[in-house]
Amino acid sequence: MSRRASDRGVTLLELLVTIVLMGLAFTAVFGGMGLFLRTESVQRSNARIDTELRTYAESVLGMPYVECAAAGSYAAVAAPKGLTPRVTVAYWNGDLPAVYTSACSTDLGLQQITIVLTGTDGVSGTLVVGKSR
Repeated sequence: MSRRASDRGVTLLELLVTIVLMGLAFTAVFGGMGLFLRTESVQRSNARIDTELRTYAESVLGMPYVECAAAGSYAAVAAPKGLTPRVTVAYWNGDLPAVYTSACSTDLGLQQITIVLTGTDGVSGTLVVGKSR
C-alpha cells in the first residue's frame, strides 16, 4: 500500500506549537474575565456609594436649618451600614458670585454642606448640597 502525504499525521513540533497557541488564547480569555470581574466589583461599589450618598443627603436636607451649624449638627443622620460619613459646613459670606467660608461670623441663611461617605473597601463618594432657611 502506498501512503499519501495527507496520511502522515502530526509531528511533535506541530503539536507543541498548537499547545502553546491554545495556552496563550486561554490566558488571554481568563485574563479578560478577571479584569471584567474586578471592574464589575468596582462599579457595584461606586453605584452603592452613589445611592447611599444621595439618600444620606436627602436626610440631611430634610433636617431643620441650624444657624451657624457645626459639622455635627447635620451628622446626626444614621450612616448607612459599612460607610463612614464626614460632613462639613461652609457659610455664604454675601458675595456674588457666591463665596463660602468655613467660619461663621454671621449666618446669612445659605450653607454649603459637603458630605463624604467612605466604605470599608476605601471607595468614597462626595456630594455638595446647599441648604437655606
